[in-house]
Amino acid sequence: MRRSRAAPATDHAEFADGTGRVRAALSEQQARLRSTSARLHAARAADIHDARVAARRLRSLLATYRPLLDERRTRRLRRRLRAFARALSEVREADVRRDMLLALTMLEPALASADIRSLRATLRQSCSKSRRSLRRKVSSQAWASSVRKLGAEGTRLALGARRGAGLADVLKLVDRPWRDAAELLERPPRSAAQLHRLRLALKHCRYALESVSSLKATEAERVLDRLRSVQDSLGEHRDAVQARQWVRTQEERLGQAFARRLDRMLRRHERTLRAQAVERAARVLPAYAAWRRATRGLRTVPAATRDPA
Repeated sequence: MRRSRAAPATDHAEFADGTGRVRAALSEQQARLRSTSARLHAARAADIHDARVAARRLRSLLATYRPLLDERRTRRLRRRLRAFARALSEVREADVRRDMLLALTMLEPALASADIRSLRATLRQSCSKSRRSLRRKVSSQAWASSVRKLGAEGTRLALGARRGAGLADVLKLVDRPWRDAAELLERPPRSAAQLHRLRLALKHCRYALESVSSLKATEAERVLDRLRSVQDSLGEHRDAVQARQWVRTQEERLGQAFARRLDRMLRRHERTLRAQAVERAARVLPAYAAWRRATRGLRTVPAATRDPA
């Protein structure tokens, strides 16, 4: 008689401390992804942002904890999460571009009202077009099926988190993305490409740290506060770079003189954000070093020891 396969266990208590923490972190982000995805039909800016963040967090955690997971399934799930986030990027970028450009024009009272009306109309058309495209996408059966798979418990369980990982194993993996960040911060980043790489590296560091932040909450929150601060500047800088690229493509419609003036305004905004980001980034690594010292004792905890409350 053929023996049936046992269903995968879902009780975190059956796993070592580190494994249980990884499984809980992945499960939490899947729940966020399910919740935010269900609200995308309305195409509200906050819902789109939340869904993209949930997908990015889950994708980042899969990269951090890849050595503990099934490599092939992890790689496939990360590809699907990337495609999900990219599908939402057009709407998000259109919204951010609109808000940034309109805010900047408010600071320039000498601009001609006709130019501002033209800009508003062009931005409104861009936002509307991207939303229509998104609504068609999220209404399709293919999208619904894909989202169900991304959020399904079976998808997570199929990753097969290694049972014996202790806290020391997990903390070692959390440290890895910080090596890239430290290397990028050896010299203050200057170019848009360097700032973008730093933005991605620090985002990965933040999501990894969030998954273990309760171990030493006070020290972790200090690091996370500094990460959020520098990410705000880096994110706005990236938005300004992309807005400049968009303005160039709209030169014929906006008029050459007005488009060039917008470009100069955005370029000044970029410089301000770059200086702000560099200043804030310098405060991140010392805070992380303090958190590592606070968790030094946990880095040698055997796998069999229970996770502290």
